[in-house]
Amino acid sequence: MKRKEIEFNAEELVGSVEALAAHVQGKQKLTLRTRQLALPPPIKPLRPKEITALRQQLNVSQAVFAGLLNVPKV
Repeated sequence: MKRKEIEFNAEELVGSVEALAAHVQGKQKLTLRTRQLALPPPIKPLRPKEITALRQQLNVSQAVFAGLLNVPKV
């Protein structure tokens, strides 16, 4: 899985700190900012045989594989 590096934006950081200082001094009201994030593409469903093959490739038991997938015990 590829990881995206976090971009550092000094101007945005300075602007946020200045906005916080203005808020603390009572000069400006803080507002909620929203961001739009791109969702990753949906993954294709796996067939039971593919799941079994993956578990065997990892060489783990069913219980350990369920734990890796964060499946709760019933």
